[in-house]
Amino acid sequence: MVHPIFFIHECIRDQLQRFGAKGILALKTFHAKCDNQRCMDINTWREFLRFSGLRLNPEELAVLMRTHATAGKEFQFGAFMECVRGTLNNYRDKLVKAAWKKLDMDNVGYVTRDCLKETYNLIAQPMVMVQQQTQEEAIVEWLNGSFALIQKVTLFDFTEYYLLLGASIPDDVDFELLFIKAWKIRGDGYNVDKALNNVKTQVYKNRNRIREFFRDYDPLRHRLIIDEQFAAALDNSKLIISKQEMKAIIDNYRMNDDPMRRTCWTAFCDEIDTVYTLKELEKTPLRNVLPIPNLEGLKPQRFLGATVYLEPKKEAALQVLLKRIRKELYYRRIYLRGSFDDYAVPKLCVGIVGHVTYTQFAQALSSYVMIRIEPEEIELLCEKYDDLKNKTVNFLAFTTDIDPPP
Repeated sequence: MVHPIFFIHECIRDQLQRFGAKGILALKTFHAKCDNQRCMDINTWREFLRFSGLRLNPEELAVLMRTHATAGKEFQFGAFMECVRGTLNNYRDKLVKAAWKKLDMDNVGYVTRDCLKETYNLIAQPMVMVQQQTQEEAIVEWLNGSFALIQKVTLFDFTEYYLLLGASIPDDVDFELLFIKAWKIRGDGYNVDKALNNVKTQVYKNRNRIREFFRDYDPLRHRLIIDEQFAAALDNSKLIISKQEMKAIIDNYRMNDDPMRRTCWTAFCDEIDTVYTLKELEKTPLRNVLPIPNLEGLKPQRFLGATVYLEPKKEAALQVLLKRIRKELYYRRIYLRGSFDDYAVPKLCVGIVGHVTYTQFAQALSSYVMIRIEPEEIELLCEKYDDLKNKTVNFLAFTTDIDPPP
C-alpha cells in the first residue's frame, strides 16, 4: 500500500528526530551541497538517504521523487525539508535568534560544543530537578540528540535542530518553555536570573528558610506542586515578588514533561539555599563557599542602579522622560543629587540608605528643582526606582541616571 505524501513526510521527520546528532549532521552536510535554489542532483539525494540512514520502501521513494524531483534530474531538497519539518513563525524565529545571540556573543558565526555546555541551563532540566539524572548525564544526553557530531555549530544547525524539534510542538507556549528551560530566553525578554537574584537577596538579608513553606503543599514529597501552591508558599514566606518575577521563576522550574505542568519546588529551594551553603558539601569538601554570596543586591554599588524591570512600553516612555529631565537640568546647570539631602537627615529619613518616600520624591522635584512633571510621570518614576517594593524611591539610582558623571 502506498501512503499519502504527508504521511511519508511525517515518517521522515520522526526518523530524523530519533537519529538526533546523526540527523543534524546529515542535514548540515548535504545542505552545503545544494545550489542557490536549494536543489541537488539525484545521486546526491541518494547519498543523503544512505548517509542519514532513512528507511523508506521503494513505493515511498517513488512518491517522493514524483513530488520533489524535477524531470528526474534535480531533487528540490529545500522544499522537501520544509514539508518535513515546516518553518518557524515570527514568534519562534525571535526565540531562536535570541538564544543564538546569547550563545554567539562575539558574532563569529559559530559556537563550540564547550560553549553550548557552559550556557545550557542544566539545573532546570526535568530529570536533573527530580535527581534522576546528574548534570553530566543530562548534557551528554542532550548533545547526543543534537550537536555531538558537529565541532562548530552555526546558526543554520541551531535553527534546523529547533525546526525538527518544534515540528512536534504545535503550541508556541510549549515551544517557548523549551527556551526558558534550556537558555533562559523568554518571549517577553525578561531574564529569570533577575528574579532569582531578588529572591536570594531577600532570603540572605532576612535569613529566611523558605523550604518549610513548601513542605505543607507536598505531603507525599513528590517534589512537584501546582502554580497556585508555589505562589502561595512564596507569599507565606513574606518575600516581595512581582507577578512577572513569579511567572518567570515558575516557568523556569516547571516540569514540561508532566501532564499537569507542575513546578519542582525542591530544585528551586536548592538553588535559593546556595546563599547559605552548597548542597552535598560533605561529598566534595574542597569546594569553595563564599562568606558573602556574589549577588547584585549585596554589592556596595547596589544602590546606584535601578533593578526594577518595566514592560517595554513603560520602559520606552521612561527613557523619553529621563532624557527630557537630563537635558533640562544640564542647561540649567543643576546637580540633582543635592536636592535630596534635606530628606536624608534623621528626622525625615525613612531609615534606608539612599531612599525617600514617594511624597518626598515628588516634593524634591517640584519644590527644590522646579521641574514640571505630570502626576502620571511621577508614578512612572516611582515604579521604576522603587527597588525595595516598600513605597520608597531609590534617589541614588535616579540621580545616577540623571546627573553627568564627575
